[in-house]
Amino acid sequence: MHPRGKVVAGKTLYRTENLIFAGLLRDARLRSKLTQMELVEALGMTQTYASEAERGIRRLDTVQVRDWCHATGTTLPALIKEFERRLADPAYAKPREVDGRKRAARPK
Repeated sequence: MHPRGKVVAGKTLYRTENLIFAGLLRDARLRSKLTQMELVEALGMTQTYASEAERGIRRLDTVQVRDWCHATGTTLPALIKEFERRLADPAYAKPREVDGRKRAARPK
């Protein structure tokens, strides 16, 4: 809690929404039939960049997401619309690995 009584959100990197968004980036690439290497060549980045973004461990800014959209043949508004749809869909509520497997419980 913020000293002024405002709620402070946790890091988005660890939120379910981030995993949903990362999966959406991966799905956009797969729909465009691009490999990670083909995508990053179009973006002028490294393969690690795409891999980390699709696993939800690299945060992208709005301009980078827009570039991703253009490279994969979609638009930023279309991607955000699909993101909102997935957030509302209970099927996406439980965290899953980007390949669809259920996420293993973390050891305590």
